[in-house]
Amino acid sequence: MFKKLYETFKGGIEKIRWFATILSERIKIEIAVIKLLYESKEMDRKKDELLKKIGRRVFDLKGHTDRNIFRDKLVIDTLAEIEEIETGIDELKQKASGISGLED
Repeated sequence: MFKKLYETFKGGIEKIRWFATILSERIKIEIAVIKLLYESKEMDRKKDELLKKIGRRVFDLKGHTDRNIFRDKLVIDTLAEIEEIETGIDELKQKASGISGLED
């Protein structure tokens, strides 16, 4: 009788260990996804700041009809940086979707 009780208890402990392992792995995955999405959001904020910078520069150049906005060094550099940020955001979102899709 004690042997059967011991075996049942041992089986229950194994199920608890299995569930704890699965839960732990799932939490690690969710934390990784949250970190990637947070980083993506921060990059998006940086992009917004750069867009504001371009807007200020355009406003500053409004009185200079001889200047082409798209040939201004500040605007060109900022647009290139925005493109890099957008590429980074897309990569982070793909990583996040790839990580969250691992469970299937």
